[in-house]
Amino acid sequence: MGMGHGMILCLNPGSSSLRFATYSDVDTEVASGHINHLKSDCLEGYQKALEVAVKGEPSAIGYRVVHGGELYSRPTVITDAVLERLRSLERLAPGHLPAAIATIETARRRFPEIPHIACFDTAFHHGMPELAKRFALPDELWNEGVRRYGFHGLSFEYVVQTLGHDLLERTIIAHLGNGSSMVALRAGQPIETTMGMTPAGGMMMGSRSGDLDPGVIIHLLREKQLTPEQLSELINQKSGLKGVSRLTSDMKTLLEQRDENGSAALAIEMYCYSARKHIGALAATLGGLDLLVFTGGIGENAQTIRKEICLGVCRTLRS
Repeated sequence: MGMGHGMILCLNPGSSSLRFATYSDVDTEVASGHINHLKSDCLEGYQKALEVAVKGEPSAIGYRVVHGGELYSRPTVITDAVLERLRSLERLAPGHLPAAIATIETARRRFPEIPHIACFDTAFHHGMPELAKRFALPDELWNEGVRRYGFHGLSFEYVVQTLGHDLLERTIIAHLGNGSSMVALRAGQPIETTMGMTPAGGMMMGSRSGDLDPGVIIHLLREKQLTPEQLSELINQKSGLKGVSRLTSDMKTLLEQRDENGSAALAIEMYCYSARKHIGALAATLGGLDLLVFTGGIGENAQTIRKEICLGVCRTLRS
């Protein structure tokens, strides 16, 4: 893949994958790709992935970084100090930030003279009201950063920019994919979102449980003696569509098997129910709903899921 003068490289590191794209200007994509089966704690894997992703000399590299905490509310030039602060935030997104940091470190070593820019998924939600950000927990935990940050901000920001004047006063954007979340916008500004302190919260997802009764966590710690690592794996990798269906987190596969597989059908029904429930809650915070927008892999491609979600929402809003 050739890269001429002025090319911008965009890197989107996941917990086990690296998506990349190059642009000749803001809107013109030249090439893109996706590398799977990487390990976030293995720098060698990300070095090899970058060899595949990058040919030539980019003029700048931008990175999707899942969590910026309260520190970052806008795109930020990456320095050694910024990287150190990101390491301090790993506890907030242990499934995502190590991969981002590994990618950034590798690329900065290879291209030390060009700008490296971090773009944060949490930044879009930075201006949400404190009322929406707070958990009903003691105040000292709020001061320590235990709060709702929200995610998928880059996706939401893109939708807002794309809609422009078509964005209505009370809008909900539903990013439905392996990770799923929604945001409520009033006049284009976020006032509430479904994900919380980490990307595990909110509605049911591909392999994540979404919100749980805190008593469930206490039960698993006491009765099952799960370690924090085992609990994280259960909530983030073994639950959601995958856990309920006992089959897969892939919605396309589940839709193909729903008529013959009762567990697949139940997983789909629960996912749509969870989506409707969260849309209803967000609509209540807005005092109504003027526009519902779907994006993400499921939101864009699974017409059946959009229809099942919308039929329930329309019945609810009419009644």
